Amino acid sequence: MLTHDELAIVHLVLNTDCNAWDLAPTSASPGVCRFCYRERNRVKTDPDTVRRVIDQVRTESEAHRVVFTGGDPVMPYDNHLEVALRHAREAGFETNLHTNGLLLSDRYAGVRDHVTLYSLAIDGPEADSADWFRGQGYFERFRSNVEFLVADRRRLAFNTFTTAASVRELPRLAEFVTGIADRTEVEYWLISQYRPIGRASAGKAELYGFERDDFVRAVDGVRDAVAPVEIFAQPTRAPEDPYPFRVWVLADGTVTADLGSVAAPRNAVIGDLLADGFEPLVRRAFALREQPQLEGIA
Repeated sequence: MLTHDELAIVHLVLNTDCNAWDLAPTSASPGVCRFCYRERNRVKTDPDTVRRVIDQVRTESEAHRVVFTGGDPVMPYDNHLEVALRHAREAGFETNLHTNGLLLSDRYAGVRDHVTLYSLAIDGPEADSADWFRGQGYFERFRSNVEFLVADRRRLAFNTFTTAASVRELPRLAEFVTGIADRTEVEYWLISQYRPIGRASAGKAELYGFERDDFVRAVDGVRDAVAPVEIFAQPTRAPEDPYPFRVWVLADGTVTADLGSVAAPRNAVIGDLLADGFEPLVRRAFALREQPQLEGIA
């Protein structure tokens, strides 16, 4: 059994594609969500398999929360989202729906009673800056989502991606987050910097890359402004400074893990939990993560 201290959160991926491509880029932007590395959908599953996957995670771990991510989990087709959310809650998990929210209103009735926390993306305090990242009309869709979620007394969280220019807008965005927190519970705010993974491009680095120290200073400058909302900062890391360990479970049973490497082009595929069990695969991932660090010490 994986203890809660070993693994508190599991990311469940129902699909690896996204709905953001439906938005047109603004005239000044490089293109919609250019910072993202998501791709076409590569998850094929069915409701019974989704339930079995969730049950396996529950049986072999004390994790308390399942984060539904992707791609984006709220899609215009049936990706078994409602089935998965309901079953995760019945299994005793908290559920975090991590979404851009573009199609949230379309599927809200089916997911409402099974979501503990809605985590929405917002990258700027007004349409010009927010839409630069995610496309024309994104900011207004975000505000609409916030209004109906606040009115329904839902618990919220936010995630923000930054550039050298937008990081200077964090104080204004902090005011926005604080205003929402005055009306409903906001659990956390995740603020991220560009991650130059193994398939990064010079173009992306030029658009999104900037000094880690500038990022840390800017994030630290807004912590008191949004308290008691907790801020999690995810700065760019050097090759010798691994990213936090995280486990993703695809809804077909495939287990992948972020082993922390900046050079890796994608998560490492560890195995199939329906064949090999969940705990053994996660422990294999723990060992793989330690291996390069031990080699570096040697």
